[in-house]
Amino acid sequence: MLKRAFIFFVLFFFLAGFVEAADLSKLVEKRINEDGTILDLKDMNIGPKGAKELAAMESLASLVTLHLQGNKIKARGMKALAKSPHLAKLKHLDLWGNLLGDRGLKSISDSPYLKNLETLKLWKNEISDDSLPFLAKSKNFMKLKTLMLNDNLITDAGAADLAKSGSFSELKTLNLFRNDVGDVGALAFAKSVKFPNLESFFLGENKITDVGAIPLIESQNFPALKILDIGKNLLGEASALAAFRVNRKEKVRVIYR
Repeated sequence: MLKRAFIFFVLFFFLAGFVEAADLSKLVEKRINEDGTILDLKDMNIGPKGAKELAAMESLASLVTLHLQGNKIKARGMKALAKSPHLAKLKHLDLWGNLLGDRGLKSISDSPYLKNLETLKLWKNEISDDSLPFLAKSKNFMKLKTLMLNDNLITDAGAADLAKSGSFSELKTLNLFRNDVGDVGALAFAKSVKFPNLESFFLGENKITDVGAIPLIESQNFPALKILDIGKNLLGEASALAAFRVNRKEKVRVIYR
């Protein structure tokens, strides 16, 4: 009797897994566009297992844009996706709120296939300084134009790694909003010459004071910059005055409140 019950239990879970895989295939078929270039799985809660199934789908070989926001795929799921040859054409990847952590970011940085990314959205993923060296040293991001790292756990050390990286020469938008970046990180960016095409730089709601803000506001190392958002930091009148002087020239808009 017990043996029969055990066999039934194993069979149930095997079939349940099969149904889940079939359901995901149907979901992908339903939510992918006609030419197979855009797939929107936002808030489908596919988890790590679903991410592994997704990584194995040959039907995604033409995929250019993948929306995976809010799926809790975690580091395990990201590792599988990063190893998928079917995602080699991917240019736009949105991974907001997936609990990737540092191991997840390392998988993206080390991927042999994710080399054509132009947009990478990683906000709210519990990313800390520990994985920023992998991001900064990776050659996967030479074509990247948008990098969203807001709402994570990045401090001065991680910001300094980004600031000295040579991998982001094409970057146009960098978002570090709501992290723990202070004056050391701000100064590292102010001195950096690694972002010649950066147009929008978001550093609001960090821990920057006048010491880091003023050199950043007055930096001449961002020739393409149009927006610098350092609002809701620990800024005083000196930063406000520096921002006023720059704003008056109407080349760069500095947001400081």
